[in-house]
Amino acid sequence: MKVLILYSSGYGSTKEIAEKISAIFAEQKAIQTTVTSIDNVNAIDDYDGLIIGSSVRADLPLANVRDFIVRERFVLPTKKVAFFAVCLAANCDHGRDEIKKNFIMPVFSKYPEIKLVSMEAFGGKIDFDKLNPVMKNLMIKVLEKTGLPTAGSVDTRDWEFISSWAIETRQKFLGE
Repeated sequence: MKVLILYSSGYGSTKEIAEKISAIFAEQKAIQTTVTSIDNVNAIDDYDGLIIGSSVRADLPLANVRDFIVRERFVLPTKKVAFFAVCLAANCDHGRDEIKKNFIMPVFSKYPEIKLVSMEAFGGKIDFDKLNPVMKNLMIKVLEKTGLPTAGSVDTRDWEFISSWAIETRQKFLGE
């Protein structure tokens, strides 16, 4: 089975999660994985399954991810597809549920023929010292409402949760 793991990452956190998922999938000898930025994908015909990951900005997966789904909406229903979103607020069950309900489902509800094998939301990471002043001020205003720290480096990723989701999704891809 060939699985393509695509990501769109603003600051690298989503890419790191995609690489972790790929490593877990690759533990199964029957699976070959390729990890790449969604911007580098021209065709998906050669793959049996896809895992698409996107950070969340302005309450949506990134524009290039939404564009990819629109462009491939006729091919995606013929593949096993999983989706994950990355957002600092997805650091607990309630946060993950909110991200799935408000940010992932609205995108895929437009294309009911695309049946997701699995979807999840994971916490993200941000380093305030590396943000430009405009983005830094925006993120501070957003995070003040959540109670998350608004300075330094904030990492809300739960690697055990990510790993368990990857194992479960791998089993679904294999039909176990």
